[in-house]
Amino acid sequence: MKTIFLLAFALLTVLTPFAHATPPTTATGTFTASFTVLLVTTAGGNTIIAVNETATLTGSFAGTRIAQGSEIIHPDGSFIASDTGTFTGTLDGALGTLVITGHSTGVGGTGAGGFVVNNGTGGLEDIHGYGPFKFTATGPTSTTGTYSVTIHT
Repeated sequence: MKTIFLLAFALLTVLTPFAHATPPTTATGTFTASFTVLLVTTAGGNTIIAVNETATLTGSFAGTRIAQGSEIIHPDGSFIASDTGTFTGTLDGALGTLVITGHSTGVGGTGAGGFVVNNGTGGLEDIHGYGPFKFTATGPTSTTGTYSVTIHT
């Protein structure tokens, strides 16, 4: 009986597929973004701005991200912002698209936040990740910054 159990266990072990996860890597670089204001409203002393964003990414990510988002500016000058968009380009040479969703906070023209990268197509189909970014306003509707993303496949 013991021999049959061990034989069955050995057979199941051999037939079980192996996981092929790769260690995470880090993607870093810079971006510049410009915004088109779609709507400005106020509520409770806060200013709410809806925007379309076009960002150019360089470094590990090379390409363009088109996003829609909003920013809430509080009376004290602090803000929270979020957006979601599609990146089209390459990640370390692999071509495809990715959805990048970001959230940030800050004061005045500087801020920091985090974003999630997923839902890839083409050569980026199995990519997902997350990471921080920092930015500084370069004008009333433009920013520049840096990113660092932990990538999993």
